[in-house]
Amino acid sequence: MAADQRFTWIVRTMDVRPADRVLEIGPGSSESIACLAEQVTDGTIVGVERSGTAVARARKKYAAQLDSGRVRLVHADLANADPDQLLGQIGPGTAGFDKILAVNVNLFWTKKPSAELALIRRLLTPGGAVCLYYGYGTPDASEPASPKPPPGKLTEHLAEAGFDVRIIASGDLLGLICST
Repeated sequence: MAADQRFTWIVRTMDVRPADRVLEIGPGSSESIACLAEQVTDGTIVGVERSGTAVARARKKYAAQLDSGRVRLVHADLANADPDQLLGQIGPGTAGFDKILAVNVNLFWTKKPSAELALIRRLLTPGGAVCLYYGYGTPDASEPASPKPPPGKLTEHLAEAGFDVRIIASGDLLGLICST
């Protein structure tokens, strides 16, 4: 099965490296885990997902990656997630996650996500990046087709939480790469 072009573009624009520790918020059972696992060969990918059904599907779909120990899934809502439990997934003595990814996660623009962004800052290693992406099409689409949040609202929330934001877009995809 060919990789979803959307996730290939996302992983490339995130500048994922082999030893990265990546937290994905709300991966469901999408292809994102597989695309990340292709690049993160020496690091760890942790998915935190609030849907028990999605976690069960992902456990079946990504059994080989889970068995390798490089991919872990946590069933929790981000707002109520235990930061120590999430950090514990990447091992003792680590500074945090190098990259935190969310694809089409509405909480960042449908409300002011102050508590979630504070948690993310705690989980992010110094020099790490928070990467938010929106869109369901491809990076080479001639016209944007899927609904996306207004970048200004996202940027406002992220800036208030102390992040510097760089906006990228290609075809039907919108990305915000955020650093501290």
